Amino acid sequence: MQAFEFMKTKNLKFRRFRRTNEVSSINEDTILIGSAMNASSKAIRSSKALGLSFKIIKGGKIITIQSDNSEHIERIISKSPIDLSKLKKGMTLVRK
Repeated sequence: MQAFEFMKTKNLKFRRFRRTNEVSSINEDTILIGSAMNASSKAIRSSKALGLSFKIIKGGKIITIQSDNSEHIERIISKSPIDLSKLKKGMTLVRK
């Protein structure tokens, strides 16, 4: 009888749960950037190990890198001109 009562009181004890901290937007951005860097480095390593090529954007150019580290420029990315004369302080820019 005593063992049964002990089990019953053990199950009725309150458990403390940890409160989850709210993640700030700056901390969230840092976490996302870190995980993206980790994922990209793993993808590059596995592509090189399998002998596959991959593309990167570097200095306004799209570059294909082969498994033997040779680089080939695919295309140059041109910047579209922005007319700054119509912009005023406090305007919201929307990307299309």
